[in-house]
Amino acid sequence: MKTSKKLRVAIIEDDVAMSDLLKCILQCFDCDVQTFPDPTFFPVLCTPECNCPVDNLCADALLTDMMMPNMGGIEFLKLQRKRKCKTLNANKALMSAITTPYQQTAVKELGCLFFRKPFKLSEIKQWIDECAERIH
Repeated sequence: MKTSKKLRVAIIEDDVAMSDLLKCILQCFDCDVQTFPDPTFFPVLCTPECNCPVDNLCADALLTDMMMPNMGGIEFLKLQRKRKCKTLNANKALMSAITTPYQQTAVKELGCLFFRKPFKLSEIKQWIDECAERIH
């Protein structure tokens, strides 16, 4: 019998209520979830370059808010890329209630998905399923 490992999802969201809600939802989707209140706490930003082994990334999927203290979501994802984060770009998503045309273009250029708040749970579930397919 084939066993599949749980998808490891990192949530970076400074709004505690939203972070807790997303964590609960993703755990219901059988994900292993870590939450971070600020991008500067995320492992790839603690070292000059990503040192995760390819077969054991710090996260299989990453969901980050656009506007947070210390660093915005786009800036965070650009810095991740610069530090050679091994999480697939397609397995990264940003979320926000408001975006500018510049931000929309930046998200597309990063190869990430964008969720407009409020989003539908079915959208998150579909993305999680697609992330799992890409890594398994």
